[in-house]
Amino acid sequence: PNEDDNCDPDKDNDGIPNEDDNCELIPNFDQKDHDNDGVGDICDNCPSLPNTNQKDIDNDRTGDVCDTNEDKDSDGIQDNLDNCEDIPNADQKDTDNDGIGDICDEDSDNDGIKDVDDNCIFIPNPDQIDTDRDGRGDICEIDNDADGSPDAVDVCPDNGKIYATDFRAYQTVILDPVGDSQIDPNWIILNDGAEIVQTMNSDPGLAVSYNAFSGVDFSGTFFVNTEVDDDYAGFVFSYQDSSKFYTLMWKKNAQTYWQAAPFRAVAEPGIQLKLVNSDTGPGQIMRNALWHTGDTNNQVKLLWKDPRNVGWRDKTAYRWELIHRPSRGLIRVLLFEETNLVADSGNIFDNTLKGGRLGVFCFSQEMIIFSDLVYRCNEFIPRGLLTSTDGANNETDYDY
Repeated sequence: PNEDDNCDPDKDNDGIPNEDDNCELIPNFDQKDHDNDGVGDICDNCPSLPNTNQKDIDNDRTGDVCDTNEDKDSDGIQDNLDNCEDIPNADQKDTDNDGIGDICDEDSDNDGIKDVDDNCIFIPNPDQIDTDRDGRGDICEIDNDADGSPDAVDVCPDNGKIYATDFRAYQTVILDPVGDSQIDPNWIILNDGAEIVQTMNSDPGLAVSYNAFSGVDFSGTFFVNTEVDDDYAGFVFSYQDSSKFYTLMWKKNAQTYWQAAPFRAVAEPGIQLKLVNSDTGPGQIMRNALWHTGDTNNQVKLLWKDPRNVGWRDKTAYRWELIHRPSRGLIRVLLFEETNLVADSGNIFDNTLKGGRLGVFCFSQEMIIFSDLVYRCNEFIPRGLLTSTDGANNETDYDY
């Protein structure tokens, strides 16, 4: 959704009025609809089988009629749709559009020169001209992925489909969709997609971007602009579906959840890093498991908790910095108040989820402002971040 589109008769600017467009939000001049279900192939969550209702119960963007949930490399892309099914590549980057993901493709740009020898891996340049002899071909000297955004400002300089942080197009995920415990979150997108506001005292919910990432750095600021309530705010990463994601969540005060069924859930104040890997999916069990600070079998695993047990303060800006390297299972989160370090998770290792989408999280807390959101594709690990205990190898781990 994008609120700016509400009065636009042609939301995707493809020359086809909304009422006649089989894909309102993504340009598709040809209007191809392989399964004749009235939904254009480019936005159909199951383009090979008719599913006019586009039902997707687990919010993984694969329609239920096509969804197998088989994913042997744990990158969030089911095997029969994965362009590299044995090697995790949540971003599904395929520079030459040959159906083979770059991470599995010896010649990503299909210019006849293997990547290991190519001085421009993502732009075809069979001549390999390199005027200044710096090892980088002239054609990719400034813009490595030919997306029109110079590398100096490109958040993903090796991915031609992502060049700037933008949450204007996002997916709403409700984590307790049935019942009347609370209302659903209300998300407002501002500042060209770099700011998100959640206004309601709501059930747990997410606003998730459509871009998926393998290695990523994700940062942002959250600010609770009210003195009312004392509950959860945070963010999510490696979101694969509504049952599988990581979340960093921060509770202001200790509190037992007011719905005792299906089990008693106790929240402690402080910052918590959790793996959500639920066998039931959204509902009352997941809701209480998210509220609860400890582990809940087959639902939530607590990976780390700030031992200080200090809650956030209202009308105070906190900045988070996430480093996630699924290839190593490495997660590191730092939180700051202005320039002061508030908390550092240290190196946490978990290999359950090998990449996915990014977003923000709320639970029962109104007026949360998430601002200055920035994501950046990054597979490299800062030198010194890993220790010998973590299995550091100076020959394979590099600085930014």
